[in-house]
Amino acid sequence: MSSTSGRQRASTRQYSAEEQALNQISKEAESRLAAKRAARAEAREIRIKEIEKQQKLEEERQKSHDVSSEGQSSRVRSDYNDSRRGSDDSSSATEDADTSRDHQREMRAKLRELDEKYKKAMMMNAQLDNEKHSLVYKVELMKDQDLEMQKRTVKDMEFDYNIAKEQLAIKEKLIQESGLVIVSSDEGVLSLEKCLPNGQIPQGGSLLISADSAELLEKAGVGSLDDRLRSFLDEKTNLLKEIKGLKDELDEEKSKREHKTSSVPQMNGPEMQLYEVQREASKQIHEYKLKLQKAEQDITNLEGTVNRLETQVKRYKQETEDSEKLEDELKTEKRKLQRELREAQTRLEELSNQNKHLQNRIDKMKQARALASQ
Repeated sequence: MSSTSGRQRASTRQYSAEEQALNQISKEAESRLAAKRAARAEAREIRIKEIEKQQKLEEERQKSHDVSSEGQSSRVRSDYNDSRRGSDDSSSATEDADTSRDHQREMRAKLRELDEKYKKAMMMNAQLDNEKHSLVYKVELMKDQDLEMQKRTVKDMEFDYNIAKEQLAIKEKLIQESGLVIVSSDEGVLSLEKCLPNGQIPQGGSLLISADSAELLEKAGVGSLDDRLRSFLDEKTNLLKEIKGLKDELDEEKSKREHKTSSVPQMNGPEMQLYEVQREASKQIHEYKLKLQKAEQDITNLEGTVNRLETQVKRYKQETEDSEKLEDELKTEKRKLQRELREAQTRLEELSNQNKHLQNRIDKMKQARALASQ
């Protein structure tokens, strides 16, 4: 009992140390992820500020361009009036100026439209970037959870293995201390089967019996346990019949002796012979009784051994079923986490492709805007 409580305290200390280590690892991972998120948020703010700064510069450049175009248009109108007063050739120049103004208006409208599209694309890009970072964080968190679960599973399995190993060592030690041996079949099959004197006994298997019982089984001859027990039962039946026959003979001899003694008291020779026969019969009866008691004791020991082994088999079977059920649950949880991880990775790839597509569109819009400004 003390050794069991000691093992329980050791396992509790081991679990507490493992939990502390896992908690420390999870805290470090969370701190790293928090630092990454802060750095990403700071970079995103800097990028937004740069975008706003570029937009302000573009607006100022657009305003200066509008002012210069308006001054040029006023000068063109004054020149047009002066030239109209002067000659008819100036009318063609005025038409060209009007055409250029219309073209400039169209270009400004296109630039404003492109600027709005650019702003929308930048906002969408920032939103997709946020979604990407959140998905990356979820993927890393799932990886850490999966790793921690696998480590915990491995440690639990190692702990169960060590407990089973200790139990096996204790069982072997108890078998040796009890003076028991394992009797295997001729085929070498290592299994524990139900074996009762009045029930069906399986062919082949292993049983845990005492050394005396093993020696008695070896003397019984070659064959299965069923055949050996039947031979013991047959021998017991024969001995009982023989004892009964000897008792009948003894009673008969006693009756004859009494009859002869009453009729012829002078016959000493037959009386001595009858006494010798009676003594020899009593001796044989005593030996048969001892053999019968020993056989019954061996049969009782075998029945107790079989019942004890059957209880051990039931307990081991229950432990095996519990461990298999736990293993199935862990496998199901692992498959679920892997499926969620694959879905998150697929979503991340889709968002990356969308981000690349939007970035290409933004680059094309920038190139078109640069060409239009030229």
